[in-house]
Amino acid sequence: MRTILLAAIASIGLVGCVGELDTTGTGAGGGGGGGGTGSGTGSGSGTTQSIARGLYEENVHPIMALKCGGCHSLAGPIGNLSGFVSADKSTSHATVLGFTSVVGSFAPTTAPILLKVTGGHQGTNYTSDETNKITEWLNQEVLEQNGGGGSGSGSGSGTTTGETPAAASQRVLAEWSACMTKTNFDAANMASAWGNLTANNNQRCSNCHASGDGGFLASPDSTLMFEVVSSNKYYMLQYFHVKLDLANLANSKIEINTASFTGVSNGQAPHLEHPRFNATTNNGMTALQAFYTSTAAAVATGGCGPTKLTN
Repeated sequence: MRTILLAAIASIGLVGCVGELDTTGTGAGGGGGGGGTGSGTGSGSGTTQSIARGLYEENVHPIMALKCGGCHSLAGPIGNLSGFVSADKSTSHATVLGFTSVVGSFAPTTAPILLKVTGGHQGTNYTSDETNKITEWLNQEVLEQNGGGGSGSGSGSGTTTGETPAAASQRVLAEWSACMTKTNFDAANMASAWGNLTANNNQRCSNCHASGDGGFLASPDSTLMFEVVSSNKYYMLQYFHVKLDLANLANSKIEINTASFTGVSNGQAPHLEHPRFNATTNNGMTALQAFYTSTAAAVATGGCGPTKLTN
């Protein structure tokens, strides 16, 4: 049964429920939880000074609306597919940033949105110009989400190591995955704390997210939850995000992804239907902090072995 469920979770990819977006603050990735109908993820400034927002609205949104809107419309996604395409251009940027399962950590080499495009998703073809526009936007998001590249700034990372932001993102995620252990996961009480966490309406996270629905996994099954969160980076990014140091990519690190939990818990648009919950003081965040601390200590020590990441 666990094998079947793991396969189902792995196949979710770009799925989500209506209204599962987070448009808060900075930092790539995101989370949700606290029960309810979904746990949209992501981040982004969404400000008028954002070059990335302009690139998306003017260059990428028309592509997404034409080629993805049929199945991924925010107004009515088919089945359980992510509704990451807003018909309204003015909200399109905030909408797509709301799905970690779509944007990942924004690095073009790992962002699901571009991997689907270049992989011929559903037999849809994209021109080189369309692919380049999506890549340009993602590169700008990497800069802006990590404290650089806003209005009037350049496009370079400032690093002299030769490593790209995309490579740095993948490196720190792989290292973090390698140093995540089931022993520390259980010691932090992650599965019980998140699986049994309740919203203000007494609905448990696991009621909706025990199987990874909405791109967020919260299950009292410790083995299942650890296997998925430690091996699938899009589920991992619900709890942790990559903080790039654009001046010195070697110093990039993992942080707890608090921004998206806050957006979902407060019912920030378009999370309007999600049950409210306290995103800062709860058993889940206590467990997450404990697991973060033990994993960070393992990373600092080094020698954790091969990564568990499968994507």
